Amino acid sequence: MATHPGCQDWVGSAHLFCCPPGVPLDLKKVQPPLERQLALLGFELVHVETAREGRDEVLRLYIDHLDAETSHRKVTLEDCTTAHEGLLLWMDVEFPDLREKLGVEVSSPGMERPLVKGDHFRRFAGRLCRVQTAMPINGQKRFKGWIGPVADGAVTLEEDGVLKTVPIESIQKARLAPFDENGAPPPKHLKRVTDDSPIGDEWGGGLSPEGEEEKTPRPKHLVGRFTELPETGGVETSATEEEEA
Repeated sequence: MATHPGCQDWVGSAHLFCCPPGVPLDLKKVQPPLERQLALLGFELVHVETAREGRDEVLRLYIDHLDAETSHRKVTLEDCTTAHEGLLLWMDVEFPDLREKLGVEVSSPGMERPLVKGDHFRRFAGRLCRVQTAMPINGQKRFKGWIGPVADGAVTLEEDGVLKTVPIESIQKARLAPFDENGAPPPKHLKRVTDDSPIGDEWGGGLSPEGEEEKTPRPKHLVGRFTELPETGGVETSATEEEEA
């Protein structure tokens, strides 16, 4: 199968991926080289995590196009396969020990996409999200609110008509919550943006003089691993390494 010509352009230090048996992989060390390699393939690493599937441990990567914010292209199964094959070729050369220990899965961010960086919140201003912080903020660790401006390392969320500031460094986990948008109270202080609306507006970060209640149609299809339905735009597609016999 054809591979991307840039899949082995970057050479890293193997010790970044090495860890003693039984010690969890340090994702903070893993992420930068993976980001650089995926960028050579034309993709952004949205989020990386490890997961256990039966007795096997999997390195799960969520990717998007580098120009997704302007092109609005969706990640397709073909994109996931391209990124997956390019990464495996690179890892076979640079990190063979890791390849023996972990399976690799590449997936689109999906509709409930992870929000990790300030740019992620900024891009999806006006959308509803769920946030969990590592430590309580004013006695609260879990938030479900509309995304507002991002400034000074923090994101503003509107929850039940109240604006709340959450430092991004304190966030343990955050995802878009598209399936809750129709049932959530509409924002009073922020401009709501539907999933098919252009990203970015004259308010620059979701602020508007008044909230707007709009109807967001729920999706008709969710596409799982190794599956691509017509007219889904590649939602929830993924490519997973097959176990060798």
